[in-house]
Amino acid sequence: MNDIDQIGLMKGEKELIRTLEYEDIPLVKEMPTGMEDDYVIRIIHKLMQEEKMVGYFKKEMLVGIAGLTIIEGEAAVLGRLRTHSDFRKRGIASELMNTLLIEAFENPAITWVGYATEDYNTGGNGIAPHLQMHLESQIVSSRISPHTIIGQTDTRSFNRVTEENKQATIEKYWKESDQLFFPYSIYYPLPYLPSLSSTYLEQVELFANDTGGFMLVREEKGASYLHVKVLNETTLYSREMWKMVTAYAIEEARTIWIDLPIQQAKWLESYSHQTTWCLYGQKRSLYNEMD
Repeated sequence: MNDIDQIGLMKGEKELIRTLEYEDIPLVKEMPTGMEDDYVIRIIHKLMQEEKMVGYFKKEMLVGIAGLTIIEGEAAVLGRLRTHSDFRKRGIASELMNTLLIEAFENPAITWVGYATEDYNTGGNGIAPHLQMHLESQIVSSRISPHTIIGQTDTRSFNRVTEENKQATIEKYWKESDQLFFPYSIYYPLPYLPSLSSTYLEQVELFANDTGGFMLVREEKGASYLHVKVLNETTLYSREMWKMVTAYAIEEARTIWIDLPIQQAKWLESYSHQTTWCLYGQKRSLYNEMD
C-alpha cells in the first residue's frame, strides 16, 4: 500500500483521496468546474500515463483532482488542480496539493516542490501559505507573433553550440545572469537551473557568442510554440537574435513564447499577449525542519 492510499483510507469511507485510475476518467470529464474547453480533459489519458493524478472523493462523487509532475528526477511540480463547482472554498484544493507534496518528498531525490499560478488567481495564490510555500519569483510569459520584434541593439552573430558543449555553456551564462528562475518549459518555470538530462539537451538548439546566448525549444501546448530562453539580458535586446528567432518561427508557423522577469518583459508589453505567473515552492531543507 502506498502513501497516497494510506492517506485516503485514514479519511474513512465518506471522504477519500486516492490515485486516479483509467476507470475514473468518465468521472473527471463529468465533474463540473465551470471551465470551457479545459485542456486537462482533452489530455487526461496522457496525463494519467505520464504523471501522478489524484482525486478527492466524497462518497463516490469526484469533487477535486490534482497532479504531480517530476522534472529531471529532482523537482516536483504540483498542478492540474480542479474542483467541483459546488465544493469550492472547503479546503479540498489544499488537501489535494498537500497530499502530493507529502508524496513528492517521500522520494529522497526530490529537492524542491512547488507550483506556478497566474497572479490574478486568488484561490491558487491562497493555497501557498497552507503548504508552507513562499513566493520564489514572478514571471511574465509573452506570446509574440513573428515579425513583431526586431530588437534594439547590434551584437555579434550567434554560433550553434555543439552537443557536447551545451551543458557547460548554459551553466556558464545562467550563473553569470543571476536569474531568479529557469524557464524549463512552457508552464514549468523552476527557481533554479536543474541538472539537465541528455534527453532534454537533445531537444534544445543553443546559440552563443562572446556576450551571451539563447535556446530554442519546440513545444506543443495546445498550439505550436517556439520557446525562447535567453541566457542573459544583453541577448534579449539583440537584433541578431530576434532575426534568427523570427526566421525559425515563420518557417515553422509557430508563435514565439518567452518567459522573462517583470522588468525585462516591460519592453515587450505592447507587442505581445502577456500573462504574469507567481512561482511558489518549498525546499527539502525547509520541509525537513517542519517535519
